[in-house]
Amino acid sequence: MRSFYYLLQLLFAGLAAAQCKPYAVANVTAQCNTYAVANVTGGFRTRQFVDFSTAQAGQSASTLLSNNGFSISDWPVTDTPPAISHTFVPGNVALTNGALSLKVNAYSGSGNVIGAEFSTNDEFTYVSVRTVQKSSSVPGVCEGNFFYKDQVAEIDFEILTSTIFQSSLACVPPGIWATTHPFKEGVESKSEQFPFPFDPRADFHEYRVDWTPGIVRYYLDKNYVGQITQNVPTVSGSWLWNAWSNGDPCWSAGPPTQDSTTLIRSIEIYKDYTDTRTGTVCNV
Repeated sequence: MRSFYYLLQLLFAGLAAAQCKPYAVANVTAQCNTYAVANVTGGFRTRQFVDFSTAQAGQSASTLLSNNGFSISDWPVTDTPPAISHTFVPGNVALTNGALSLKVNAYSGSGNVIGAEFSTNDEFTYVSVRTVQKSSSVPGVCEGNFFYKDQVAEIDFEILTSTIFQSSLACVPPGIWATTHPFKEGVESKSEQFPFPFDPRADFHEYRVDWTPGIVRYYLDKNYVGQITQNVPTVSGSWLWNAWSNGDPCWSAGPPTQDSTTLIRSIEIYKDYTDTRTGTVCNV
């Protein structure tokens, strides 16, 4: 989450294992004029796909991301004590064998927590974003996957590594966080927490957000888990991915006491929304 306060369980393990297997990289080869998404009127004109599965450690993350329309963040985010400010540095976004890694350094006890972030260069109004990711096993980290526009609007799908299956104190329930932020005085953010049907630290899974007029829908491994209809943005903005901590016991917890690594295997973006389907229609 970019804002200054960036928000079942294995009960049905057998069913979850059947429905939420480690996720395969998507492959769309057809020539499509409209990409149709379930429960969405209209569709998207353009598909962007970035595959990190063939990456090798030591290759340049900045070059690969730049060539595919992304930029790596390099700036501090100031927080109010007792929370700890954090800084995004380019060196913490790196390629490893088969994935892009986002690192949060073990906290030294002083100064800012050092994390990682990158974003799209393009801005979107309505989009479907599918991220295939493996979460860090280190507690105390927030893994962000979100739309953002300059303290105007935000859509989040976030994992807090300290509260995947259990609460933190009484203020952070378990699960993955879906949130829309209006950034308007007197208007509260809207959040939903969805239980994990799998352990996000154990393997790669797809995290999908479909943002269309008036509604944001959320999916885990293609399975619909819920939606938000309040505070749905109507402005264009970028999509961002990050990993960070500010030590807030009622959010990220931490900061981490050992290096944390979040891995992203692929990103698939459907953009250029249209309310009319024309030409060859591909269901995605």
